[in-house]
Formats: sequence, structure tokens, C-alpha cells
Amino acid sequence: MHNVKNYILLLFIGWTLVSCNKQELEADIPAYIYINNFTLTTTPEQGTSSHKITDAWVYLDQELLGVFELPVRFPVVKEGSFKLEVYPGIKENGIAERRERYLFYNGYSKQIQLEKEKTIEINPTTTYTSGTTFYWMEDFESASLPFLYNVISDTVMNKTTSDVFEGSYAGEVVLTPLMDFFECNTPGFSTLPRFGSPVFLELNFKTNKPVLVGLYADSEQLGLFYLNTSSSWNKIYLNFTEAIQTRPASNDYKIFFGFQNNLQEPDFKIDNLKLIHL
Repeated sequence: MHNVKNYILLLFIGWTLVSCNKQELEADIPAYIYINNFTLTTTPEQGTSSHKITDAWVYLDQELLGVFELPVRFPVVKEGSFKLEVYPGIKENGIAERRERYLFYNGYSKQIQLEKEKTIEINPTTTYTSGTTFYWMEDFESASLPFLYNVISDTVMNKTTSDVFEGSYAGEVVLTPLMDFFECNTPGFSTLPRFGSPVFLELNFKTNKPVLVGLYADSEQLGLFYLNTSSSWNKIYLNFTEAIQTRPASNDYKIFFGFQNNLQEPDFKIDNLKLIHL
């Protein structure tokens, strides 16, 4: 009789363990979210709709699920109705280690229904925020160019119709073997925010030579970023906030581009410059 009781007890414990494990396994079956690349929509006043949104900052009912490189499919151990929010992320200054939410783009939100083992597909869209100020833009489509040149620059930027990014024209600089140096700068900007409000320059470019990009704060010249070589058209977001914030007493600021000739015919193309701030 004693052995029978032990046997029944073991059966009960075994059934309980199996039952618990089954419930735990069922509880851990995830739903899946698949997020495609973002689409950016702009108005004519905002210029090009080209972008380089590489990441998604994903929230579910205001809880951060993670930062994901797009496109992405990931599991979520939840069921039911939730508010999904997806915010665009970029590589600030073109640096992979500086993945940031881009504050000039709106987030995308949608009410979704999560079910175990099922995948919900998201096609996020975005626009510029209403607080974005388009301070200065250049798309190379007008008759003249606004750039000024260093007195020792061996050439100037010209308009080209060859291999443009979009539209009819792009800007191009080519140094021939007899040329050593190029540097141009934008007009002076005297009313940019100086106390920490984000200031970014967006642009499309392609180049067979690294190009130095920086800032003149009055006469002080600061080399800040490099546009690395790219055989196809690329997009970059350059953050000028700190450089301006640490020089608030300057009367005006100019952005410059420059490089020297240590290649066979360095060739630099540029388009769709947007200087924006919040």
C-alpha cells in the first residue's frame, strides 16, 4: 500500500511538472513585428525627399522595445491590442557608433493587434516636424551658385548635368593635375540658434576623395567632419550644434568644404544641401 501511494504521488508530481512546462511554453510563444524601411514625404518648400534612415526606435505602449537596423523582424512575447510607435534613427555624422533618433522627423504610430506566431508588417512613413526651420537650402537648380572661395583655392564649384542625383544639376569640383587645393564656403549665417537648439546640415554627395567639412565662426576655422569616399550617391546628416553652441559670441557662421590634390583628378559632387534647426 505504501508503494502504491508513492507511485500515485510521483504520477501527480510528474503531471504537475508537465502541465506547468506546457503552460510556460505556451506563454513564451511570441508574435512578430516586421518593419520595412521608412518613406519620407516632403513639400516643395522642404526640398528633396531623399533620406538615410537606417534605424527604428520602437515603442509599444510607450515602452522602448529596442533600436533596430531596418528592415527588421523581431519577436514580441505579448498578445492583444497595443499602440506601436516607430521613430526614425540615423547615423549622426555618418558614424555607425552614433546612432541617434533624428529629431527633425516625425514618428510613425499605429494601433496593432498581436497574436501568437503571427507576423504583422509595418510600412512606416514620416515627414519633417512642424518645428523644423529650413534656414538655408541649395539644390543647384538656379542659375547662380552662392558659394565663396578661399583666396588660395585653385578652382570653383561648377554645375554639372553628368551623373546627377536628381533634378537637372548637381554641384561638382574637379582638381586637374596642375591644381592643388579647393575650398569653398556658404554665405554667412548670423541668426542661427546658438544655445543648444539642434542645427544640422543634410546633403547628398559622392566623392573619390575624402572632403573636409567644417565651420568658420567669424575668422576661426574648425574642421569638424569628413565626407568619406563613396562611388555612389550617399546621404549624410552633420551635427553643427555643439560647434555653434560653444561659440555663441560669433557674429556669423559659414560652412566650408575643402580638400587637397593627392589623387589623379579628385572628383567631388554634391546636391540638396539643407541647413535646418529646431
